[in-house]
Amino acid sequence: MQQATRTRAAIVVSLWIILACTHARAADINLSGTVVASACTVDAETKDQTVTFEQARAVDYPNVSDTSEWQDFALTLSACPASTTQVTVTFTGDADNDDPTKFANTQGDATGMALQIMSRDHITEISPQGVLAVNVDSISRSATFPLSARLYTPTGYVTAGEFKAVVQFSFTYQ
Repeated sequence: MQQATRTRAAIVVSLWIILACTHARAADINLSGTVVASACTVDAETKDQTVTFEQARAVDYPNVSDTSEWQDFALTLSACPASTTQVTVTFTGDADNDDPTKFANTQGDATGMALQIMSRDHITEISPQGVLAVNVDSISRSATFPLSARLYTPTGYVTAGEFKAVVQFSFTYQ
């Protein structure tokens, strides 16, 4: 009789385990992400580019907003995938203390001068943290940002020395 009771108890426990397993509930797992366009190739002439200005004399900048001549340069990308239709560039660098819409002379000892960057048509000014977008040419699969830069005095009080501003850029692809 004890043996029969043990057998019945084992059967009841087994049934509870089976019933517990059959009452398992399904759960939904939601996953999400972003599909982005592929990157273009940054041309060799664009990487580590240096824009050189003619020698400037401090006495030639006595007034607020005096500037040097424009120096043209470009950021060029090629081999853009067909899925990439637009490229946006973000410019980063230290803002000038006297005019935060210009880039600061961070590595030179000249004072009273800043760097102004604009689109080549001189319509759109690029400030620190500024962005500019261009469409990718559907035939050549390239994108070019034609730009111009010049020295600019926000104060009219310029002292002699070296001028070096560092501007970094990053690209976003759409």
